[in-house]
Amino acid sequence: MWAGFWLGMVVYPAAWFLGGHVERFAAAVLIALCANFFLPWDLGDLYLPGRIANWVCLLIFLWLSVRSDRWWPLLMAANLALQALADVVGFLDPGISDYGVASAKIGLGYLVDLTLMFGVLERWLAGEAPAGQTAWARAHRATLARRRRKPDARHRAAAPLGEPASASPA
Repeated sequence: MWAGFWLGMVVYPAAWFLGGHVERFAAAVLIALCANFFLPWDLGDLYLPGRIANWVCLLIFLWLSVRSDRWWPLLMAANLALQALADVVGFLDPGISDYGVASAKIGLGYLVDLTLMFGVLERWLAGEAPAGQTAWARAHRATLARRRRKPDARHRAAAPLGEPASASPA
């Protein structure tokens, strides 16, 4: 399980900084899903909130596979559907141990992370620009525009008492 945690800690930042908008959205959803496992929501043997989070994640990736032109969200949705199926089979068949269901979900979780990593790798090999660069460039342009609109507000607040507010520190 810890190997999957560390795989996610490598893949999710890579998806965030090197991926496009779809990869960044997927990384955010998967980080939220990981945060779900650290919350103490255990309801006996059922662990219903974790299962509900898996189903919500499956629906999100089904929506993402319909909305995007990438191949990997459909594979991700298939992996999450298999995880949900493992939950259903484990619930319906008492002969299957909890360890069997957990090992199936852990193995499919590795496949989910690797699918996201291959989606980022495909974008990088195709030479497409990461969405992070455009987001930071847009934020930088907005900051510069805000500073150009209000250049004296900064200096007015920093001007010592007794000096005129229009004095520039240059």
